[in-house]
Amino acid sequence: MCFSAPVSFVAAAVLGMTGVTTLTRVRAPAELPLAGVPLLFAAQQAIEGFLWRGVPDGPGHTAVPATLFAAIGLIVWPLLIPIAMALVERHPLRRLAMLLIVPAGIGVSVNYAAILLVRPYRAWPLGNTLTYVNNHPISPVMLGLYIVCVCLPPLLSGSRILNLFGAMVIVGLAVTMLAFYESFISVWCFFAALASLILWKFFRDRRLCDPAQPA
Repeated sequence: MCFSAPVSFVAAAVLGMTGVTTLTRVRAPAELPLAGVPLLFAAQQAIEGFLWRGVPDGPGHTAVPATLFAAIGLIVWPLLIPIAMALVERHPLRRLAMLLIVPAGIGVSVNYAAILLVRPYRAWPLGNTLTYVNNHPISPVMLGLYIVCVCLPPLLSGSRILNLFGAMVIVGLAVTMLAFYESFISVWCFFAALASLILWKFFRDRRLCDPAQPA
């Protein structure tokens, strides 16, 4: 497995096209946050592509894009995922369970936002991956809450496709922790980005199976 600027840019292009396709299948404003997930992953991969090109100039030249990449990963995802999943969930109890995770997502997002304000990230190559460092110790509690916020909502969904999305994200988490721990942020985001491609099928099937939706 090799990661590089071309890999990141190709992933960004594929995710971008997927995101545009999912957005064209949206039929209600509540679906927009979930439909936009591939586009946000595309932005992350594009940022990482530019980071690959900037790291030869030294870590000091990577602070802005590295912090932006980390901000999407650490601030946006733990809040967006439970909200986006809840908005498309049709089963009231499942939706309630997802909404109960939102306060944790807010806490995680606020925590990491405060850290990034005083401890911006920098990136540099580590083998065939990028490592992101801000010299701030990782809180096991915050990491655990983060994982709950981004992994549990898809598993609570009544959609098998979204269940599969969640399972793929968890598999990516396991692989990353076992084989790419020092490049955790970069590699897990890459696996999660690939998993988000399945959201196209969710919106396609949702439209086909709902007679209320126009063809």
